[in-house]
Amino acid sequence: MIIMKKYLYILLIAATTIVSCSKMVEGINVDPNNPLDADPNSMLTSVMVGNMNIQEGDLARFAGMWSGYYRGYTQQYLSYHQYSVIARNFDDAWRRIYSGDYKNIQILKEKARAINNRRLLGVAQVIEANLMGTATALWGDIPYSQASNEKYTNPVFDAQATVYANLQTTLDSAIVNLNSSAFVNFSAQDIHFAGVMSKWIQTANTLKARYFLHTKDYAKALTFAQSGINTQANNFMAPHNATNRSVSNLYFQFLSLDRPNWIDATGMYGVSLINPTGTRYRGNSKTVERARWSFFYNSATNVNFTINGFFGQTTFFPMASYAENLLILAEADARINGVAAGLIRLNNYRAYMNTGAYINTTYLTAGNFRYDPYVATDFSAGGIENAGTPALAQDRALLREIMEERYITFIGQIEGFNDLRRTFKETDIRVPVTLNFGTQYPQRFIYPQVEIDVNSSIPNPLPTTFDPTPINR
Repeated sequence: MIIMKKYLYILLIAATTIVSCSKMVEGINVDPNNPLDADPNSMLTSVMVGNMNIQEGDLARFAGMWSGYYRGYTQQYLSYHQYSVIARNFDDAWRRIYSGDYKNIQILKEKARAINNRRLLGVAQVIEANLMGTATALWGDIPYSQASNEKYTNPVFDAQATVYANLQTTLDSAIVNLNSSAFVNFSAQDIHFAGVMSKWIQTANTLKARYFLHTKDYAKALTFAQSGINTQANNFMAPHNATNRSVSNLYFQFLSLDRPNWIDATGMYGVSLINPTGTRYRGNSKTVERARWSFFYNSATNVNFTINGFFGQTTFFPMASYAENLLILAEADARINGVAAGLIRLNNYRAYMNTGAYINTTYLTAGNFRYDPYVATDFSAGGIENAGTPALAQDRALLREIMEERYITFIGQIEGFNDLRRTFKETDIRVPVTLNFGTQYPQRFIYPQVEIDVNSSIPNPLPTTFDPTPINR
């Protein structure tokens, strides 16, 4: 019995030790810095940052080089500037869109639905529309309806027009959800609008107007822009500060920290339009562009990434803005309702510019900016905005001025590249950007190698850089 008790005592100690050890190692393979799941509010900020990286990062730099805003002049950026790209150049951006942000947006939407947080769902839908609207604008047909769904190993490439139509539906649903009273507060995680729904609703309407403009449905663009962003304070911006490198303006990171001296503005069309000493200077008796030139460029050969410049470290980056919305109204109204209506809209924009608008106050000294209202005769043959030979019809001269204004407003933004391709066949009003190389203007980004290698649904034959996307054919 003594021996038996001894064995029982040993077994009890062993069992206790095993249980204790199992508790000690429980969770040892869980990395607290890489959580496998998160609540929807916690996911929101990362989804927003993911979208910011697409709107402001590599894709914006490519679009800017191909729009005449700045040039790449060394290393691989010299090749990019000359439209010489390969599929691998777009791998990282494609991964960030599909494996990163779009996939996380779908998870966020599911989580928001599960707790009936309709407003959070609406915000996620607006971000999705911004993200995928940019993707389809740049690549044309893209995976959307079957993307990020494990049921589909080879997701189809939806037609570009279908993607735009689906994005309009997504934004309609977003507006309904943003108006809902069902929500769990997420203002602390909302780095754009701190949970103010009216600003999200205006952004949704401006995006709807933008995408109707892309598809040349100008009547609907006009309709939705009237409910769009109605003040600079409601701009949809990517916020930045100087607390650490990761939160700095992405252009600043590239121009100052990562690849200094790889990009400048020498000989570029954009700088020549607003440089007061440039040969193409657009100023006249009613327009002075020195302040805006100084904001975007700090010389005739360089973009401005100083602390007060558009590309500066703490400068917020516009993803949809009051300026854009005003110019959608101007273009759409001019196309639909003619000179009188379009001129009122353009002068509304010029009145906004005369307040200083988005230009850093450092450059708004007396005499450096002026945007007096135009009158109809300024666009008649021989007027200050129609002095060339042969003269344009009055309505076309007005549209040419609106397109040029849009071009300047979008310096550094993807929308400038979208406009150039949308109006490419309208040779009388398009902005005549000088080619960087060769005889063909780039019409799209090419599909990335990571998609070509694994998705049998990839379009065949593969379109080239110079093949227009379907909506621009």
